[in-house]
Amino acid sequence: MVENTPPVNPYHPQTDSSELALVPFAGRQKAFERLYQQLTDPLKSEVTVLLGRQGVGKTALLQHFHPFFDETFVSVYVPLGHLPLNGEAAWLKILARRITGVLIERSFTLARLPEKTPNDSKIRAWFEESYLPEVFNIIRRHRRLVLLLDDAEYLLRAVEEGRLPPDSFDYLYRLLAGYRQLGMVLTLDARSESQVSKLSPLAAVTGVFRLTNLSPEESAWLLREPVHRFYTVSEEAAAVVYRATGGQPRLLQRFGAALYRHWETQPEQRRFEPEQIKAVSPAVYAESEEEFRQTWLELSQTERLTLTAIAGRLFDDPLAPINAAEIAAWLVETDYPLDITAVNAALRSLEYREILTGSPLQIGAGLMQTWLLENARLDSLVKPAPPDQPPPSPRLDRRMVALAIFTLAVVFLALIFILAGRNASTSSDAAPPTVTLAVTVSP
Repeated sequence: MVENTPPVNPYHPQTDSSELALVPFAGRQKAFERLYQQLTDPLKSEVTVLLGRQGVGKTALLQHFHPFFDETFVSVYVPLGHLPLNGEAAWLKILARRITGVLIERSFTLARLPEKTPNDSKIRAWFEESYLPEVFNIIRRHRRLVLLLDDAEYLLRAVEEGRLPPDSFDYLYRLLAGYRQLGMVLTLDARSESQVSKLSPLAAVTGVFRLTNLSPEESAWLLREPVHRFYTVSEEAAAVVYRATGGQPRLLQRFGAALYRHWETQPEQRRFEPEQIKAVSPAVYAESEEEFRQTWLELSQTERLTLTAIAGRLFDDPLAPINAAEIAAWLVETDYPLDITAVNAALRSLEYREILTGSPLQIGAGLMQTWLLENARLDSLVKPAPPDQPPPSPRLDRRMVALAIFTLAVVFLALIFILAGRNASTSSDAAPPTVTLAVTVSP
Protein backbone atom coordinates (compact mmCIF):
# COMPACT_ATOMS: atom_id res chain seq x y z
CA MET A 1 0.00 0.00 0.00
CA VAL A 2 1.05 3.59 -0.57
CA GLU A 3 2.20 5.32 2.59
CA ASN A 4 0.20 8.13 4.18
CA THR A 5 -3.07 6.73 2.85
CA PRO A 6 -5.96 8.80 4.28
CA PRO A 7 -8.06 6.89 6.81
CA VAL A 8 -11.27 7.60 4.92
CA ASN A 9 -12.38 8.47 1.43
CA PRO A 10 -11.77 12.25 1.08
CA TYR A 11 -14.95 12.75 -0.95
CA HIS A 12 -18.31 13.10 0.80
CA PRO A 13 -21.16 13.30 -1.72
CA GLN A 14 -23.93 12.88 0.88
CA THR A 15 -26.60 15.57 0.88
CA ASP A 16 -26.77 16.10 4.64
CA SER A 17 -23.13 15.50 5.52
CA SER A 18 -22.06 17.31 8.69
CA GLU A 19 -18.44 17.30 7.46
CA LEU A 20 -18.82 19.54 4.42
CA ALA A 21 -16.00 21.72 5.72
CA LEU A 22 -13.69 18.74 5.08
CA VAL A 23 -14.99 18.02 1.58
CA PRO A 24 -12.70 18.90 -1.34
CA PHE A 25 -13.75 22.30 -2.62
CA ALA A 26 -13.05 23.89 -6.00
CA GLY A 27 -13.77 27.15 -7.78
CA ARG A 28 -16.17 29.87 -6.59
CA GLN A 29 -13.53 32.58 -6.83
CA LYS A 30 -16.03 35.07 -8.27
CA ALA A 31 -18.48 34.33 -5.47
CA PHE A 32 -15.85 35.01 -2.81
CA GLU A 33 -14.82 38.21 -4.58
CA ARG A 34 -18.46 39.33 -4.55
CA LEU A 35 -18.75 38.57 -0.83
CA TYR A 36 -15.53 40.42 -0.04
CA GLN A 37 -16.71 43.48 -1.93
CA GLN A 38 -20.05 43.47 -0.11
CA LEU A 39 -18.61 42.85 3.35
CA THR A 40 -15.97 45.57 3.08
CA ASP A 41 -18.15 48.26 1.50
CA PRO A 42 -18.78 50.85 4.26
CA LEU A 43 -21.80 52.30 2.45
CA LYS A 44 -23.66 49.10 1.63
CA SER A 45 -26.12 47.51 4.06
CA GLU A 46 -27.84 45.00 1.79
CA VAL A 47 -26.62 41.43 2.02
CA THR A 48 -25.54 39.08 -0.75
CA VAL A 49 -27.88 36.16 -1.40
CA LEU A 50 -26.17 33.08 -2.82
CA LEU A 51 -28.83 31.42 -4.94
CA GLY A 52 -28.62 27.89 -6.28
CA ARG A 53 -30.33 24.56 -6.62
CA GLN A 54 -29.75 21.67 -4.23
CA GLY A 55 -26.34 20.09 -4.62
CA VAL A 56 -24.67 23.05 -6.35
CA GLY A 57 -22.52 23.82 -3.28
CA LYS A 58 -24.16 26.66 -1.30
CA THR A 59 -23.52 25.05 2.10
CA ALA A 60 -20.02 23.94 1.11
CA LEU A 61 -19.17 27.50 0.10
CA LEU A 62 -20.26 28.88 3.47
CA GLN A 63 -18.34 26.21 5.34
CA HIS A 64 -15.24 27.10 3.32
CA PHE A 65 -15.67 30.82 3.99
CA HIS A 66 -12.99 31.01 6.68
CA PRO A 67 -10.08 29.62 4.60
CA PHE A 68 -10.71 32.25 1.90
CA PHE A 69 -10.83 35.23 4.28
CA ASP A 70 -8.15 36.42 6.68
CA GLU A 71 -8.33 36.61 10.46
CA THR A 72 -10.10 39.96 10.41
CA PHE A 73 -13.34 38.14 9.52
CA VAL A 74 -15.01 36.19 12.32
CA SER A 75 -17.52 33.96 10.52
CA VAL A 76 -20.43 32.21 12.24
CA TYR A 77 -22.16 29.45 10.30
CA VAL A 78 -25.89 29.16 11.08
CA PRO A 79 -27.74 26.13 9.55
CA LEU A 80 -31.30 27.49 9.58
CA GLY A 81 -32.77 24.21 8.35
CA HIS A 82 -31.61 22.45 11.53
CA LEU A 83 -32.80 25.06 14.03
CA PRO A 84 -36.19 25.26 15.80
CA LEU A 85 -37.34 28.67 14.58
CA ASN A 86 -40.30 28.74 16.95
CA GLY A 87 -40.36 32.24 18.35
CA GLU A 88 -38.02 35.23 18.21
CA ALA A 89 -36.62 34.73 21.69
CA ALA A 90 -35.48 31.19 20.90
CA TRP A 91 -34.08 32.31 17.52
CA LEU A 92 -31.97 35.18 18.93
CA LYS A 93 -30.73 33.07 21.83
CA ILE A 94 -29.58 30.38 19.40
CA LEU A 95 -27.84 33.06 17.33
CA ALA A 96 -26.09 34.36 20.45
CA ARG A 97 -24.96 30.85 21.45
CA ARG A 98 -23.56 30.26 17.96
CA ILE A 99 -21.61 33.51 18.06
CA THR A 100 -20.29 32.76 21.54
CA GLY A 101 -19.21 29.29 20.43
CA VAL A 102 -17.11 30.74 17.59
CA LEU A 103 -15.52 33.28 19.94
CA ILE A 104 -14.49 30.41 22.20
CA GLU A 105 -13.04 28.49 19.23
CA ARG A 106 -11.07 31.57 18.22
CA SER A 107 -9.74 31.91 21.81
CA PHE A 108 -11.25 35.33 22.53
CA THR A 109 -11.70 36.37 26.16
CA LEU A 110 -15.40 36.34 27.02
CA ALA A 111 -15.36 37.96 30.46
CA ARG A 112 -17.32 40.98 29.25
CA LEU A 113 -20.18 39.07 27.64
CA PRO A 114 -23.51 39.33 29.50
CA GLU A 115 -24.06 36.06 31.35
CA LYS A 116 -27.86 36.12 31.59
CA THR A 117 -30.49 36.71 28.97
CA PRO A 118 -33.60 38.76 29.79
CA ASN A 119 -37.20 37.60 29.52
CA ASP A 120 -38.58 37.04 26.07
CA SER A 121 -40.28 40.42 25.75
CA LYS A 122 -36.93 42.24 25.97
CA ILE A 123 -34.83 39.88 23.87
CA ARG A 124 -34.51 42.24 20.89
CA ALA A 125 -33.19 45.10 22.97
CA TRP A 126 -30.80 42.77 24.84
CA PHE A 127 -29.36 41.29 21.63
CA GLU A 128 -29.03 44.66 19.90
CA GLU A 129 -27.97 46.90 22.78
CA SER A 130 -26.13 44.60 25.19
CA TYR A 131 -24.90 41.42 23.53
CA LEU A 132 -23.66 42.61 20.11
CA PRO A 133 -21.82 45.72 21.41
CA GLU A 134 -19.82 43.53 23.79
CA VAL A 135 -19.04 41.07 20.99
CA PHE A 136 -17.65 43.92 18.90
CA ASN A 137 -15.56 45.10 21.83
CA ILE A 138 -14.15 41.58 22.23
CA ILE A 139 -13.12 41.12 18.59
CA ARG A 140 -11.80 44.72 18.42
CA ARG A 141 -12.53 47.40 15.86
CA HIS A 142 -10.43 45.97 13.03
CA ARG A 143 -12.47 42.75 12.79
CA ARG A 144 -15.89 42.00 11.33
CA LEU A 145 -18.47 39.54 12.61
CA VAL A 146 -20.08 37.75 9.63
CA LEU A 147 -23.27 35.70 10.09
CA LEU A 148 -23.55 33.00 7.42
CA LEU A 149 -27.27 32.20 7.32
CA ASP A 150 -27.71 28.97 5.35
CA ASP A 151 -31.07 28.09 3.73
CA ALA A 152 -32.86 31.42 4.24
CA GLU A 153 -36.07 29.84 2.93
CA TYR A 154 -36.57 28.49 6.45
CA LEU A 155 -36.54 32.04 7.83
CA LEU A 156 -39.06 33.06 5.17
CA ARG A 157 -41.28 30.14 6.08
CA ALA A 158 -41.09 30.91 9.80
CA VAL A 159 -42.16 34.50 9.12
CA GLU A 160 -44.99 33.46 6.81
CA GLU A 161 -46.29 30.95 9.36
CA GLY A 162 -46.16 33.49 12.19
CA ARG A 163 -43.44 31.70 14.16
CA LEU A 164 -41.22 34.77 13.79
CA PRO A 165 -42.39 38.42 13.77
CA PRO A 166 -43.38 39.87 10.37
CA ASP A 167 -40.70 42.56 10.72
CA SER A 168 -37.85 40.08 11.29
CA PHE A 169 -35.99 41.13 8.14
CA ASP A 170 -36.43 44.81 9.05
CA TYR A 171 -34.82 44.03 12.41
CA LEU A 172 -31.85 42.26 10.85
CA TYR A 173 -31.42 45.13 8.41
CA ARG A 174 -31.45 47.59 11.32
CA LEU A 175 -28.64 45.63 12.97
CA LEU A 176 -26.59 45.78 9.77
CA ALA A 177 -27.19 49.50 9.33
CA GLY A 178 -26.41 50.20 12.97
CA TYR A 179 -23.19 48.20 13.27
CA ARG A 180 -20.62 48.52 10.52
CA GLN A 181 -18.67 45.62 12.07
CA LEU A 182 -21.56 43.27 11.34
CA GLY A 183 -21.96 41.45 8.04
CA MET A 184 -24.37 38.81 6.76
CA VAL A 185 -24.49 36.32 3.91
CA LEU A 186 -27.61 34.34 2.99
CA THR A 187 -28.09 31.25 0.85
CA LEU A 188 -31.41 30.51 -0.81
CA ASP A 189 -32.68 27.48 -2.69
CA ALA A 190 -33.39 28.23 -6.35
CA ARG A 191 -36.97 27.01 -5.87
CA SER A 192 -37.53 30.04 -3.61
CA GLU A 193 -36.09 32.56 -6.07
CA SER A 194 -39.46 34.25 -6.55
CA GLN A 195 -39.50 35.10 -2.82
CA VAL A 196 -36.33 37.18 -2.79
CA SER A 197 -38.42 40.36 -2.60
CA LYS A 198 -39.82 39.16 0.74
CA LEU A 199 -36.33 39.46 2.24
CA SER A 200 -36.49 43.24 1.78
CA PRO A 201 -35.04 45.49 3.11
CA LEU A 202 -32.35 43.02 4.22
CA ALA A 203 -31.75 41.82 0.66
CA ALA A 204 -32.76 42.85 -2.83
CA VAL A 205 -32.89 41.22 -6.24
CA THR A 206 -29.78 43.17 -7.21
CA GLY A 207 -27.89 41.45 -4.38
CA VAL A 208 -28.45 37.92 -5.72
CA PHE A 209 -25.42 35.93 -6.87
CA ARG A 210 -26.32 32.70 -8.63
CA LEU A 211 -24.07 29.68 -8.18
CA THR A 212 -23.68 27.59 -11.32
CA ASN A 213 -21.89 24.37 -12.22
CA LEU A 214 -18.10 24.16 -12.16
CA SER A 215 -16.01 24.74 -15.26
CA PRO A 216 -14.01 21.91 -16.91
CA GLU A 217 -10.81 23.22 -15.29
CA GLU A 218 -12.38 23.41 -11.81
CA SER A 219 -13.87 19.95 -12.25
CA ALA A 220 -10.50 18.46 -13.19
CA TRP A 221 -8.86 20.11 -10.18
CA LEU A 222 -11.51 18.61 -7.89
CA LEU A 223 -10.80 15.12 -9.25
CA ARG A 224 -7.03 15.43 -8.93
CA GLU A 225 -5.86 17.72 -6.16
CA PRO A 226 -7.35 15.96 -3.09
CA VAL A 227 -5.71 12.66 -4.15
CA HIS A 228 -2.59 13.83 -5.98
CA ARG A 229 -0.32 11.83 -3.62
CA PHE A 230 -1.95 8.57 -4.66
CA TYR A 231 -3.07 8.81 -8.27
CA THR A 232 -3.99 11.24 -11.02
CA VAL A 233 -6.75 11.52 -13.60
CA SER A 234 -5.70 12.01 -17.21
CA GLU A 235 -7.00 14.89 -19.31
CA GLU A 236 -9.08 12.48 -21.37
CA ALA A 237 -10.58 10.85 -18.26
CA ALA A 238 -11.35 14.24 -16.70
CA ALA A 239 -13.14 15.23 -19.90
CA VAL A 240 -15.24 12.06 -19.75
CA VAL A 241 -16.24 12.84 -16.16
CA TYR A 242 -17.11 16.40 -17.07
CA ARG A 243 -19.34 15.23 -19.91
CA ALA A 244 -21.06 12.78 -17.57
CA THR A 245 -21.65 15.38 -14.82
CA GLY A 246 -21.88 18.69 -16.65
CA GLY A 247 -19.76 20.12 -13.80
CA GLN A 248 -22.43 19.47 -11.14
CA PRO A 249 -20.50 19.51 -7.83
CA ARG A 250 -22.38 16.65 -6.19
CA LEU A 251 -21.97 14.37 -9.20
CA LEU A 252 -18.28 15.26 -9.34
CA GLN A 253 -17.92 14.36 -5.67
CA ARG A 254 -19.56 11.00 -6.39
CA PHE A 255 -17.14 10.31 -9.20
CA GLY A 256 -14.26 11.29 -6.94
CA ALA A 257 -15.50 8.90 -4.24
CA ALA A 258 -15.99 6.07 -6.77
CA LEU A 259 -12.52 6.52 -8.24
CA TYR A 260 -10.99 6.52 -4.78
CA ARG A 261 -12.78 3.27 -3.93
CA HIS A 262 -11.52 1.81 -7.20
CA TRP A 263 -7.96 2.86 -6.31
CA GLU A 264 -8.27 1.25 -2.87
CA THR A 265 -8.86 -2.10 -4.58
CA GLN A 266 -5.95 -1.55 -7.00
CA PRO A 267 -3.47 0.74 -5.23
CA GLU A 268 -0.80 0.02 -7.82
CA GLN A 269 -2.84 1.96 -10.40
CA ARG A 270 -1.54 5.52 -10.33
CA ARG A 271 -3.33 6.97 -13.36
CA PHE A 272 -6.98 6.77 -14.38
CA GLU A 273 -7.99 6.72 -18.03
CA PRO A 274 -11.44 6.80 -19.70
CA GLU A 275 -11.89 3.03 -19.33
CA GLN A 276 -11.74 3.35 -15.52
CA ILE A 277 -14.28 6.18 -15.67
CA LYS A 278 -16.63 3.92 -17.63
CA ALA A 279 -16.11 1.17 -15.07
CA VAL A 280 -17.28 3.30 -12.12
CA SER A 281 -20.02 5.20 -14.00
CA PRO A 282 -22.81 2.63 -13.32
CA ALA A 283 -22.30 3.00 -9.55
CA VAL A 284 -22.41 6.81 -9.78
CA TYR A 285 -25.54 6.60 -11.94
CA ALA A 286 -27.27 4.32 -9.43
CA GLU A 287 -26.48 6.76 -6.60
CA SER A 288 -27.88 9.67 -8.63
CA GLU A 289 -31.09 8.19 -10.09
CA GLU A 290 -33.35 9.48 -7.33
CA GLU A 291 -32.03 13.03 -7.74
CA PHE A 292 -32.65 12.89 -11.49
CA ARG A 293 -36.19 11.70 -10.75
CA GLN A 294 -36.73 14.55 -8.30
CA THR A 295 -35.48 17.07 -10.87
CA TRP A 296 -37.93 15.63 -13.40
CA LEU A 297 -40.85 15.87 -10.96
CA GLU A 298 -40.09 19.54 -10.28
CA LEU A 299 -40.38 20.47 -13.95
CA SER A 300 -43.53 21.83 -15.56
CA GLN A 301 -45.38 19.66 -18.07
CA THR A 302 -44.13 21.83 -20.95
CA GLU A 303 -40.54 21.37 -19.77
CA ARG A 304 -41.07 17.61 -19.45
CA LEU A 305 -42.52 17.44 -22.95
CA THR A 306 -39.56 19.36 -24.31
CA LEU A 307 -37.06 17.07 -22.59
CA THR A 308 -38.99 14.00 -23.75
CA ALA A 309 -38.83 15.24 -27.34
CA ILE A 310 -35.10 15.90 -26.99
CA ALA A 311 -34.53 12.42 -25.56
CA GLY A 312 -36.65 10.91 -28.33
CA ARG A 313 -34.69 12.67 -31.05
CA LEU A 314 -31.38 11.67 -29.46
CA PHE A 315 -32.58 8.06 -29.33
CA ASP A 316 -33.50 8.17 -33.03
CA ASP A 317 -30.38 10.08 -34.04
CA PRO A 318 -27.69 11.01 -31.46
CA LEU A 319 -26.35 13.67 -33.84
CA ALA A 320 -29.73 15.29 -34.46
CA PRO A 321 -29.87 19.06 -33.92
CA ILE A 322 -31.72 20.28 -30.84
CA ASN A 323 -33.75 23.40 -31.56
CA ALA A 324 -37.30 24.61 -31.08
CA ALA A 325 -38.41 23.79 -34.62
CA GLU A 326 -37.17 20.18 -34.44
CA ILE A 327 -38.75 19.68 -31.00
CA ALA A 328 -42.09 21.09 -32.14
CA ALA A 329 -41.99 18.87 -35.24
CA TRP A 330 -41.33 15.78 -33.12
CA LEU A 331 -44.23 16.59 -30.80
CA VAL A 332 -46.66 17.11 -33.70
CA GLU A 333 -46.70 13.34 -34.13
CA THR A 334 -47.86 12.89 -30.50
CA ASP A 335 -50.94 13.76 -28.49
CA TYR A 336 -49.05 16.67 -26.90
CA PRO A 337 -48.13 19.21 -29.60
CA LEU A 338 -46.48 22.47 -28.52
CA ASP A 339 -46.08 25.64 -30.53
CA ILE A 340 -42.70 27.27 -31.09
CA THR A 341 -43.32 29.95 -28.44
CA ALA A 342 -43.99 27.38 -25.71
CA VAL A 343 -40.97 25.30 -26.72
CA ASN A 344 -38.68 28.33 -26.70
CA ALA A 345 -39.90 29.30 -23.22
CA ALA A 346 -39.24 25.77 -21.99
CA LEU A 347 -35.76 25.77 -23.53
CA ARG A 348 -34.89 29.05 -21.78
CA SER A 349 -36.06 27.66 -18.45
CA LEU A 350 -34.11 24.43 -18.89
CA GLU A 351 -30.98 26.38 -19.84
CA TYR A 352 -31.38 28.53 -16.73
CA ARG A 353 -31.54 25.35 -14.64
CA GLU A 354 -28.43 24.11 -16.50
CA ILE A 355 -30.23 20.96 -17.58
CA LEU A 356 -29.53 22.10 -21.14
CA THR A 357 -26.27 23.83 -21.98
CA GLY A 358 -24.13 24.99 -24.86
CA SER A 359 -24.70 26.13 -28.39
CA PRO A 360 -25.96 24.07 -30.10
CA LEU A 361 -28.03 22.87 -27.18
CA GLN A 362 -27.29 19.59 -25.46
CA ILE A 363 -28.25 17.91 -22.21
CA GLY A 364 -25.63 19.13 -19.76
CA ALA A 365 -24.98 15.93 -17.82
CA GLY A 366 -24.56 12.69 -19.70
CA LEU A 367 -25.89 10.74 -16.71
CA MET A 368 -29.06 12.84 -16.79
CA GLN A 369 -29.37 12.13 -20.51
CA THR A 370 -29.17 8.40 -19.78
CA TRP A 371 -31.92 8.75 -17.18
CA LEU A 372 -34.12 10.65 -19.63
CA LEU A 373 -33.64 8.04 -22.34
CA GLU A 374 -34.74 5.36 -19.87
CA ASN A 375 -37.53 7.23 -18.08
CA ALA A 376 -38.83 10.24 -20.03
CA ARG A 377 -42.05 8.88 -21.57
CA LEU A 378 -45.14 10.69 -22.77
CA ASP A 379 -47.35 8.14 -21.01
CA SER A 380 -45.99 9.45 -17.72
CA LEU A 381 -47.90 12.66 -18.45
CA VAL A 382 -51.24 10.85 -18.87
CA LYS A 383 -53.59 10.31 -15.95
CA PRO A 384 -54.03 6.58 -15.24
CA ALA A 385 -57.12 5.02 -16.80
CA PRO A 386 -59.80 3.27 -14.70
CA PRO A 387 -58.92 -0.36 -13.84
CA ASP A 388 -61.38 -1.80 -16.38
CA GLN A 389 -60.05 0.29 -19.26
CA PRO A 390 -56.71 0.01 -21.04
CA PRO A 391 -54.45 3.08 -20.82
CA PRO A 392 -54.53 5.40 -23.83
CA SER A 393 -51.80 5.05 -26.38
CA PRO A 394 -49.16 7.74 -25.76
CA ARG A 395 -48.63 8.26 -29.47
CA LEU A 396 -51.51 7.97 -31.92
CA ASP A 397 -51.17 7.80 -35.67
CA ARG A 398 -53.02 10.91 -36.80
CA ARG A 399 -53.59 9.47 -40.26
CA MET A 400 -55.59 6.60 -38.71
CA VAL A 401 -57.63 9.09 -36.71
CA ALA A 402 -58.37 11.13 -39.84
CA LEU A 403 -59.36 8.00 -41.74
CA ALA A 404 -61.74 6.95 -38.96
CA ILE A 405 -63.37 10.39 -38.93
CA PHE A 406 -63.76 10.34 -42.72
CA THR A 407 -65.36 6.86 -42.62
CA LEU A 408 -67.86 7.93 -39.96
CA ALA A 409 -68.74 11.03 -41.98
CA VAL A 410 -69.44 8.93 -45.13
CA VAL A 411 -71.64 6.52 -43.16
CA PHE A 412 -73.52 9.41 -41.59
CA LEU A 413 -74.21 11.08 -44.96
CA ALA A 414 -75.37 7.76 -46.44
CA LEU A 415 -77.88 7.32 -43.64
CA ILE A 416 -79.22 10.82 -44.23
CA PHE A 417 -79.79 10.12 -47.92
CA ILE A 418 -81.53 6.78 -47.21
CA LEU A 419 -83.84 8.34 -44.60
CA ALA A 420 -84.60 11.24 -46.90
CA GLY A 421 -85.62 8.84 -49.69
CA ARG A 422 -87.94 6.88 -47.40
CA ASN A 423 -89.60 10.04 -46.12
CA ALA A 424 -90.22 11.24 -49.67
CA SER A 425 -91.82 7.90 -50.69
CA THR A 426 -94.09 7.85 -47.66
CA SER A 427 -95.33 11.39 -48.17
CA SER A 428 -96.35 10.75 -51.83
CA ASP A 429 -98.54 7.67 -51.03
CA ALA A 430 -100.34 8.82 -47.89
CA ALA A 431 -103.53 10.95 -47.73
CA PRO A 432 -103.11 14.58 -46.82
CA PRO A 433 -103.42 15.20 -43.13
CA THR A 434 -106.73 16.51 -41.73
CA VAL A 435 -106.74 19.32 -39.23
CA THR A 436 -109.78 19.52 -36.95
CA LEU A 437 -110.52 22.79 -35.22
CA ALA A 438 -112.61 22.50 -32.09
CA VAL A 439 -114.45 25.64 -31.02
CA THR A 440 -116.15 25.88 -27.69
CA VAL A 441 -118.91 28.47 -27.45
CA SER A 442 -119.94 29.80 -24.06
CA PRO A 443 -123.63 29.49 -23.30
